[in-house]
Amino acid sequence: MKKTLAMIIALMMSVSVLTACRHTQENDVNTLKQAESPTDIVAEQPEDPEENSKETELAGSWQDEVSRRASMEISQNQDGSYKIVVLWGSSAFETSTWEISGSFDAETGVLSYNDGKYSVHYYDENGTETVSDEETTKGSFTINGDKLRWQDSKNSEEGMFVKVSD
Repeated sequence: MKKTLAMIIALMMSVSVLTACRHTQENDVNTLKQAESPTDIVAEQPEDPEENSKETELAGSWQDEVSRRASMEISQNQDGSYKIVVLWGSSAFETSTWEISGSFDAETGVLSYNDGKYSVHYYDENGTETVSDEETTKGSFTINGDKLRWQDSKNSEEGMFVKVSD
C-alpha cells in the first residue's frame, strides 16, 4: 500500500512539474478569430455560460507561485463538494501531503475545511518511504482574482496558487 501511494504521489508530482513547464495560450472569450474567408470574422462564444462562474474555476491543477514547491489538484465531486490534494516538497527526501474535502461558498469566494488529513512522506537514499502519523488540519482557500490564497493550520507559509491546467 505504501509503495502504491508513493508511486501515485511521485506520478502526481511529475505530472504537475510537466504541466507547470508547459506554456499554452488560451483564447479569451472576447477574442476575435479569423474565419476561413479573410472578410469573415467571428467572435468565439463560451460553450456554457456557467463555465465562467467562480465555482467551476476551482477544478484543475494549481501551482504555488511563491515557493514553486507546492502543487495542488482540485476535482469536483458529484455532490458539488471538492476534493483537494496538496503536495508540498520540502526537499528531495520529504514531501508533505494534504487531503482535503470541502464545499465552496460562492457568495464569499471561500472554501473552508476542518477535517483535512495531513502527513509527511520521508524517503531514504534507497527510495524507501516512511510516512508520519496522519494529523487533522483546518484552513481555507480564498479566491483572489485568478489565484487561490491558501491558509492552513499545519503550514506557517501562506500559499498563493495559480492555475496551470484544467
